[in-house]
Amino acid sequence: MKSRFTYIIVVQIFFLLISCNKLLEVDKPDNLIHDEFWQNRDQVHTSLMGLYTSLHNSLNSFHVWGDIRSSFYEPGPGNAFTSSYGQFMSHDIYTTNGLLSWSNVYRSVGWINTFIKNAPLALSKDPTFKEAELNQMLGEAHALRALNYFYLVRAFREVPLIKEPYESDTQQMNTAASSEEEVLNFIEEDLDYALKNAPETFDNVLYKYGRITKNAVRALWADVKLWRNQYQQVLDLCEPLDMQYASGLVSSLDWYSIFTPGNSSETIFELQYTQTGLSSPVYNWFAHFSTGSSDGARYLANSRNARLAFEETLYPSTLPEYESSDTIRYKEYSTFRKSDVSNGYGGGWEVYKFLGQQAYELSYKPSNNRRLTGYIFYRYREILFMKAEALAMLSRYEEAEDMINQVRQHCDVPLLTTGEAGEGMEFFERLLFEREAELCFEGKEWFALVRMARREGMQELLLEKMATNNSMGYSYQVIRARLLNPESWFLPYHRTEIENNPLLHQKEFYKNK
Repeated sequence: MKSRFTYIIVVQIFFLLISCNKLLEVDKPDNLIHDEFWQNRDQVHTSLMGLYTSLHNSLNSFHVWGDIRSSFYEPGPGNAFTSSYGQFMSHDIYTTNGLLSWSNVYRSVGWINTFIKNAPLALSKDPTFKEAELNQMLGEAHALRALNYFYLVRAFREVPLIKEPYESDTQQMNTAASSEEEVLNFIEEDLDYALKNAPETFDNVLYKYGRITKNAVRALWADVKLWRNQYQQVLDLCEPLDMQYASGLVSSLDWYSIFTPGNSSETIFELQYTQTGLSSPVYNWFAHFSTGSSDGARYLANSRNARLAFEETLYPSTLPEYESSDTIRYKEYSTFRKSDVSNGYGGGWEVYKFLGQQAYELSYKPSNNRRLTGYIFYRYREILFMKAEALAMLSRYEEAEDMINQVRQHCDVPLLTTGEAGEGMEFFERLLFEREAELCFEGKEWFALVRMARREGMQELLLEKMATNNSMGYSYQVIRARLLNPESWFLPYHRTEIENNPLLHQKEFYKNK
């Protein structure tokens, strides 16, 4: 256990000192953290940038946990798709599945805890470092910790809650899982601090969209409130976002700019990539051999469910076959490139919205731009869908339809007539299709489905959607049986975590897997 602790500290040191010329040699990790670092504003700023970089290491986990169990995914043709991903799409997940590992996420949490505790030390040592700037940085760090824990709690439900950094061999390394309620309460404490202290915005374009601002905190907090079924509080948090972003919705012809080049007027928080930094993984997740991915696409779109969503979200008389429609979001080379067996795609469609450099015609990004594809955590159209969900749960269906129509209007999609979306389960079925048409493959649709299905009387939303047209070839009855117990909607702990942490106990549902 001590050697494991030492490894964690060494990794932290390397990570925190990326701007230094050499590693420092000391006898005790404690001495380095307290005596050799946290000396000035520049070191604190470098550490903060490292917290954002750490999100990159968790992106694959975030995306797998939050999205690929949704009905939109189909296995890609390349080596990047392995049986571990297949278990998620089959809803048959074993405790040895490597994609269950939360090590990168907890490593980020550890760095954030270290930052929150130690960054204030620099105030007394650097007279140019002002308390107001420190508080803004701490606000960003608290929001990033909340973001990491929100992914963990939505994926696993009960998770270890670690609030302090590991800085001594005498500290207890093992931690029992906290309840979902405890974790969510801690997340909200972090977000309360963040909203009070995070900056309003930044002049630097990359920072404006790629760092935590008060609006990013509001978007994340609204998501948390929706998970907790606190609907009026969702609307209250979204109100300031409406004031800033409602007038900035891009036109239908500019819809593609949300993804290429990214950082659109609708972006609230988007992980940034530059030519000199880390490479974005997004392009290679969805790109085929012919577009420069050496392993082939990991994911394709499940064409059966994609077509079903398009049929549900448009008037059938308007859109008998979406690829020949004049509507913007459903044109060929907008969201999807329709596959061709002769190209080696199998039966699915390529997810073009992350791959192209021009909309509505075949034009893939050149190799030097593929590494720059941002990962969008929050954009304003998702806020409109959050509001629609909250309003519907308050039985304010006409207002909820208006939220959907704001999205449709800016995609050149026919507007819903009053009452067309229905009420109750009918409305939420429509809302899921609307979300998928706009937000498909952006990382959170499984979470959205679980959130809705957990409400009283709404379990069928998940069971029917997942059991119909499973992309792995399993029958309706098999998938429905696998998901009938709501415990299956949350992930098991990886077997290694159970073996290494005697205080962590496997969930009953997964004990024989």
